[in-house]
Amino acid sequence: MHASVRLPFLLMVILLSVHTFAQDKKTDETKTDAPKTAKVEKKDSADQAEAKEGDKKAAKKPAPAVKKETPPPKIGVRQIKISGSYADLVQPAALDPLSLLAGGPGSTRSFYKLTSFLDSFSQDDAFDHLVVDLSSGFSMNSAQLDELSRHFRKVTDAGKKSYAWLESASREALEIASMCDTVYMADFGEVDLPSVAMQSMFYRDAMDLVGVKASVVRAGDFKGAVEPYLNSRMSDHLRQHYMDMLTTINDAAVDRIAKGRGLKTADVREMQSRRMWLAKEALAKGLVDKLAPYGSMQKVIGDDIGENLNWVTPKKAAKKDVSFFQLMGELMAGNAASGSVQDNTIVVLHLSGAIVDEGGAGSIAAGSTVERIQKLTDEDRVKGVVVRINSPGGSATASEAIRQALKKLAEKKPTVISMGDVAASGGYWISCIGTPIYAERGTVTGSIGVFAMKLSGGALMRRVGLHTENIHLDESASLFSLDRGFTEDETREMQKSIDSVYGRFLKLVSGARKIPVQKLRTLAGGRVWSGSQAVRNKLVDQIGGVDDCIQHIAKKAGLGNEYKVTHRPVTKSGLDLSSFLGGEDEDIISIDGPVASMLQMNSTALRLLERQGLNMKTLQLLINDSLQTRQKPTVWLMEPSSLSIR
Repeated sequence: MHASVRLPFLLMVILLSVHTFAQDKKTDETKTDAPKTAKVEKKDSADQAEAKEGDKKAAKKPAPAVKKETPPPKIGVRQIKISGSYADLVQPAALDPLSLLAGGPGSTRSFYKLTSFLDSFSQDDAFDHLVVDLSSGFSMNSAQLDELSRHFRKVTDAGKKSYAWLESASREALEIASMCDTVYMADFGEVDLPSVAMQSMFYRDAMDLVGVKASVVRAGDFKGAVEPYLNSRMSDHLRQHYMDMLTTINDAAVDRIAKGRGLKTADVREMQSRRMWLAKEALAKGLVDKLAPYGSMQKVIGDDIGENLNWVTPKKAAKKDVSFFQLMGELMAGNAASGSVQDNTIVVLHLSGAIVDEGGAGSIAAGSTVERIQKLTDEDRVKGVVVRINSPGGSATASEAIRQALKKLAEKKPTVISMGDVAASGGYWISCIGTPIYAERGTVTGSIGVFAMKLSGGALMRRVGLHTENIHLDESASLFSLDRGFTEDETREMQKSIDSVYGRFLKLVSGARKIPVQKLRTLAGGRVWSGSQAVRNKLVDQIGGVDDCIQHIAKKAGLGNEYKVTHRPVTKSGLDLSSFLGGEDEDIISIDGPVASMLQMNSTALRLLERQGLNMKTLQLLINDSLQTRQKPTVWLMEPSSLSIR
């Protein structure tokens, strides 16, 4: 074959071979891909089957719970209400028979239950806020207000917030409100901010009108307890002495308000001189922080604290039915229970009322008090005693019996004296046992003086046509006759007795307080001092209350924090049967005879005088005693009976 012909032929063969090879390769790839596709489809089918199986299992298995958001914890808000009259020791005589039928005691409340609540609240993690409702009337003395301020400070130191609610505020209410962080006041209210004042009632002119005379033998020109019976007006030297004491007591009240409200004491004192302040004026002066409508206490305070609040308010005591026999049982019950103590106990022994040789509720009777002190002395579980004194004094013999018992107690166990609102004359006498004495700034103490007094109504008896014949061997036999006073000879002899008791009083104080008798005479003579003055004069060791005394005892006894505190005596709710039968509503003096009849006071008049703060119980004690038939006169260690500090 020709070469030119063979070349195209070869090219065509090559092209056909290439085409055939390409076709074969494409066919092979198609054959190869087909099985791969089948495998993928099979795998997809398996996945779908597993998914279906999973769906079945998922259908059988419960769905997981949806997590709920935890709500924020509620904010604890504790609300308390301060109302009524607060006493260191609530005595049965202060109870109202009708209140027993209503299911609870009267308006007299325990001051130390209030302070105990504040201490426990400061340690309670369930509450961060304290609301103090001061919208109701209440009564609390200067010594209690000083001690209360320290317990409120514990609440603040614990990091808790306190709020006060006022409507129409007295000075005492403003003092407590100033212990809180924030003070709210009703926008229609007002503040009554008086300075501390004093009242003393004088009976001389009235006694002259009815023909009654007071025969008095005394030691000390400042013995104000007898001036109301001898003078128509207060003596100038006694007035100035009281003015100095009053100034220091008022300074304590001003200081409590100024410190709490961040004000200057001079500004608060200036506000006292005007006294009455409207709510908006009180706000402008910084006495309160915010004004709000009446009845909106929880709303306005709650809005400021925040949301989700848990308010806890005081629960009202449930009323209970009392049968006649239960009531009579309560009336006949004793006025105190001994109570048991536990290991490592510090006892607060309350001595409240006038000191008498014999007496019942509302007084410090020598016999039962000495017995109670002896039990504390012998009780091994009692590791120390705080003797809390609230007494204007009383009988010299009863005071000495109690002092001797306290001295024996102090020789065996750590003992501290705590003076309350008043611890004067006999109340100061029983504190002279050589142990530390604490008092508050507003405590009334001192009154180191002695007197004896007798009332006679000879002129009155003659006016009503009565004549008395005294048949006796000598004049001294009729010493206590109602128709005459002391003769000069009797006065001279009694003065010896009074001077002897006064000399003993000076020696007791001098030995206990380490004050020379000569210097002590300038502090004695019946002079009355505030707690602040008494500290400066070394009649008292330091300013402080029961809480400070307890810490002192615990340290001295080496108790650390492992001790319990209990108050004695434990009072029951028993009442004086005579009060239930009308004794308290009858005349103050229950003695027969024309003199007593003329001296009797109507119960309404008595209540009016007591509302003025006058110590009518002491007056009753002195008058009743002076009219008793006896062989020996009572020697009194008594602070001014008609003195009222408000």
